[in-house]
Amino acid sequence: MSKLELEPQSTAWIDFQDCDPFGHLNNTKYLNYLMQARTQHLKAAYGFDIYEHTQKTGNGWVVATTQIAYLTPAKYNETVRIQTRLLHADSFRLVPEAVMTSLDGSRINAIAWVEFVYVNIARGRPVKYEKELMEFLQSIRMPGFEWSTQNFAARVRELQKSQRTQPLAKTA
Repeated sequence: MSKLELEPQSTAWIDFQDCDPFGHLNNTKYLNYLMQARTQHLKAAYGFDIYEHTQKTGNGWVVATTQIAYLTPAKYNETVRIQTRLLHADSFRLVPEAVMTSLDGSRINAIAWVEFVYVNIARGRPVKYEKELMEFLQSIRMPGFEWSTQNFAARVRELQKSQRTQPLAKTA
């Protein structure tokens, strides 16, 4: 099996209708762009369609918590780069990270952690991952990232510091 891309990237164009009167991406829209990118990354990089999975198993994800840092505004008509990665997965929850930057990677617009809980849709109760799903999640989780020692504010500072020394690389 070939090596999986653990940090897929894509671009998005900031649409006028998603902006405030100053031409900045509205804060409520950042999550739409970030989570849409993650959904596309799962499908393109891993062939995993969350909607098909829910239809097939009757289980899917609901948002439990969201943390987002708005660092510099994304603006109307700008093309941004979005990179996502899976930071944590345990028996019934996961936490992907999404980072939106300028196209050249020189400026971070936003960083988000969204904690999802896996639930049975009919019962509305958390359930454990199926064995195959857990194996898949472990195969795409960022190695070396120790969830139990992390906090969001420290991670934001870490990404800002690394971005200053090494901007997010463009994909070919």
